[in-house]
Amino acid sequence: MQAQEDRRSAMLDLARRWRESGAKARVFAQEHGITAWTLYYWRQRLAQEERPARRRRRSPRRVRLAPVQLVTSDSNSHDLEVMLAGGDRIRVPVGISAETLRCVIQILRTAC
Repeated sequence: MQAQEDRRSAMLDLARRWRESGAKARVFAQEHGITAWTLYYWRQRLAQEERPARRRRRSPRRVRLAPVQLVTSDSNSHDLEVMLAGGDRIRVPVGISAETLRCVIQILRTAC
């Protein structure tokens, strides 16, 4: 196990020295008794090691749900009434598109 780790460190160091030398891979590899492909392999491993850890994925924004209360109306209207947390109410006609409703709610949240 230690031998593998020593080889890994040595090869990463060799890839680092090659990068800093500016020499062509074939020439540098021949000088060090390895193939150019081996050098390319360890260059890739070095790049992965030096790359900063990937940022965590942002967790989805949590949405706080409001309590819903169904109220029957005496009228024959099938409109939906939405009451926002701030107390604003929106009466939504049955045929409204979801996009239009989304825009109205967004405007009420930000502009008021």
